[in-house]
Amino acid sequence: MVCPLHAELLAHFQTSRGEVVVELQYAKAPQSVANFMTLAEGTRAWVDPATGAVRMEPYYNGTKIHRTSNNSTYKFAQGGSRIGDGSDGPGFTIKDEFDPTLTHNPYVLSMANSGPNSNGSQFFLTGNVSIPSYDGNYSIFGIVNDPTSRTVVDDIISAGPNGTAINNITFTRTDPAAAAFDEQAQNLPIVTQPAGSLNVVRGVSATWNLKQLISTGTILRAFRSTTLAANSWSELSAAAVHVGITAPLLFPTVVSSVLDDASNPSAFYNISIAEHPGSVSPSTLADRTVAIDTGNAILSYAHVTAASGGTATYTPYGGVSSTFLFNSFEFHSTGHAFIFIVENVGMSPRYLMIKVGCDSASNTQISGRHSTSYYDSFYGWQAFASGAAALTR
Repeated sequence: MVCPLHAELLAHFQTSRGEVVVELQYAKAPQSVANFMTLAEGTRAWVDPATGAVRMEPYYNGTKIHRTSNNSTYKFAQGGSRIGDGSDGPGFTIKDEFDPTLTHNPYVLSMANSGPNSNGSQFFLTGNVSIPSYDGNYSIFGIVNDPTSRTVVDDIISAGPNGTAINNITFTRTDPAAAAFDEQAQNLPIVTQPAGSLNVVRGVSATWNLKQLISTGTILRAFRSTTLAANSWSELSAAAVHVGITAPLLFPTVVSSVLDDASNPSAFYNISIAEHPGSVSPSTLADRTVAIDTGNAILSYAHVTAASGGTATYTPYGGVSSTFLFNSFEFHSTGHAFIFIVENVGMSPRYLMIKVGCDSASNTQISGRHSTSYYDSFYGWQAFASGAAALTR
């Protein structure tokens, strides 16, 4: 009797260019696998990036491979964007999962992201080259072992952006160990439409009063349409609420959100909340210091109460520290990460975009990893440094 050499959980991508079979690494990247499976099967709720509605149906059906690279260094095909331009996600994020035995060799399935701990719905399949620079930055959760499937991956990459559609994704399990993996029990984010009531004071405010308190790790989002016509929905960024820890191991609660100024003759709202278990990301940088390791120095940004800037300290390894002023803006926090831009006054590089993934918290600090870029007036944002990061008060 012929038996598989190990427990296999297989994903079957049915694409317009043929089937790709991927062996999912559920033992080494359980959250990534579970997230992918529940989205693909439509067994867990997500937020429609076009309307803000909470939906529970297969996420990937009908989407396209929206981004590809086909050169001697980088060969990959990226999908998982419902809008189709790579700017969207399912309304929540999950943390990175790295295993030393999983590297970006040819033909792996990996989570796409926009920085540490920012995984959502997007993924990529690598082609017939290794990409070692992706190791430790993108979470691998599958391997394409089947030669026929590898040929299809090559065809998908060659077809270029929007050249391949994903019809559906199904799953099979080849033995009891794979069958025992429970994708619904991996502590993933939970998306719901929150119960509550709308209080409108015309020309002043439209406020959503929550029936139940929301606490740390919860993100509330609101979309509005004034006509209910197709393509009329837009996200109300000012209404978004992220309940982060106000200090290490202090957990606040929120009871309401002001959606807009109620100045339209009519308005319709889609409201969602995404609860992120184990979240330790902050909701503000006020009175906090962000320190990043650049590989040859520690760069610290001590924010004032207004979180608009403050004093930065540059300490080279084994050298003497120096200080300068900085301005801080465009802070944005998610379930397990945050991002902000600093202007280093009188210093070079002038602008840095700092993305920090929050991995753990103690009574004194939030610890994690950063990926930082500098701004070039000709090329735009370019890689600057990555390494350890910490947030303290």
